[in-house]
Amino acid sequence: MSIEKTAYAPEKVFLILGIVFGLLFVITIPPFQAPDETNHFYRSYQISEGKVLSERRDGDVGGMLPESLIKTAKTLSKNIPGHPENKQEASEIIEAFNIPINEDSRAFLNFHYTVLYSPVPFIPQAAAIYAGRHLGVTVLWLVYAGRLANFFVWLALMYLSIRTAPAYKWLFVFAALMPLSLFQGASLSADAFTNAVSFLFTAAVLRAASDKEHLKMNLLVIFLLSLPLTMSKHAYFPLLLCFFLIPQSFFPSKRGYIAAFSVLFIVNLSVNLWWSSKVGYLVVAYNNGLDVSPERQLSFVLQEPLRYVGTFIRTIVRQCRFGWFTVVGKMGWLDTNMPEIFQKSYVWVLALVAAFAAQGPLNISIRKKAIIFTAIFSCVFLFSLSEYLIWTPVGNSFIDGLQPRYVIPLLPLLFMLLGNNILVKFLGKGRLRELVMGAYLLFSLMLALFVIVIRYYVQID
Repeated sequence: MSIEKTAYAPEKVFLILGIVFGLLFVITIPPFQAPDETNHFYRSYQISEGKVLSERRDGDVGGMLPESLIKTAKTLSKNIPGHPENKQEASEIIEAFNIPINEDSRAFLNFHYTVLYSPVPFIPQAAAIYAGRHLGVTVLWLVYAGRLANFFVWLALMYLSIRTAPAYKWLFVFAALMPLSLFQGASLSADAFTNAVSFLFTAAVLRAASDKEHLKMNLLVIFLLSLPLTMSKHAYFPLLLCFFLIPQSFFPSKRGYIAAFSVLFIVNLSVNLWWSSKVGYLVVAYNNGLDVSPERQLSFVLQEPLRYVGTFIRTIVRQCRFGWFTVVGKMGWLDTNMPEIFQKSYVWVLALVAAFAAQGPLNISIRKKAIIFTAIFSCVFLFSLSEYLIWTPVGNSFIDGLQPRYVIPLLPLLFMLLGNNILVKFLGKGRLRELVMGAYLLFSLMLALFVIVIRYYVQID
């Protein structure tokens, strides 16, 4: 099997830039400034205590946790999210390191949405928090310990995905090191694990689709990765359809081909339905003050499916028209933005990297591109439906709550649709081209770090 060869190993470029800038992001991003990072911290702490399921009390969902957790979050967050004019004082962070945990003083903390997550994407953070609690450190040390654990697991999984991918390695590097992707990876967010395991799953499928000799081992890896992927976020369940990128001719018979996918599908579906049945009582409306009701919204969708399809199409068209490039660098609580011209340029660079990437033995045919498109579309449909049920007023003509970061797990597949062997042969490979790509990545990460520092620490009159 021929593997894509490059002058500079993409995985090494990723590892160097990822470690340096990832650690800088971990330190520089103020606590709780990643989307929903407070709720992810509470859920991680809850799991570190061995409590897999959350509680529901008087319409709130969450758990009994030390009051010092919310005290630390309120001390630091203040009115910063959504208000770029407000800054984080470094002295406040330093002082917050003195807030002790005090396990005995507890209160019911509400952290809706993250209560529905399985423990899977919180294992790194929870393990670090567990260790920190038993070492007797303060609350803020737990935050940074959780961030570091989450980051290094993200880094390792992304590195493995680049190593595993038989082609499109630079595409994986550019998608992983996007400012928003690295921002998520350097936070406490469960999205870091979800993004990384989706990349690794995609890479494993691509390898299986180009390596008949080691089919059994490749299938085992796909099966082992599928459960963490679908259990991290149900909306990415349709990525299992990428199984059909593997040629049927690799299997002894068509029956074996269908049987292998059936086992993959049924096992994942069963586990996900089991978890959903366990947390169904925790589903609540998040958009307080508006006419939001998951039960009534679901009833509306079932009774008016064509109207919902129209709503879905209008929302996606509007998102593509006005926010298609914001997946690159709309960081923080959607209030820390890379320059628009840079975000657009990064999307074009991603497209070029994908178009000129060596496909090698993969041969992404029209049929396989149709499979990829179906998987992507199905994922978008599912997470749009989820936001419609939980965030959007009943019967609304647009879907609220969609975030650019939801697209990150789909990026390698999305841009692979642009792959073209003719362009590969025309352009060829070269040390200069890879030097330019590396320089662009370095520039983008330096710019992202600068934007973060200005956004959170520098008062501009």
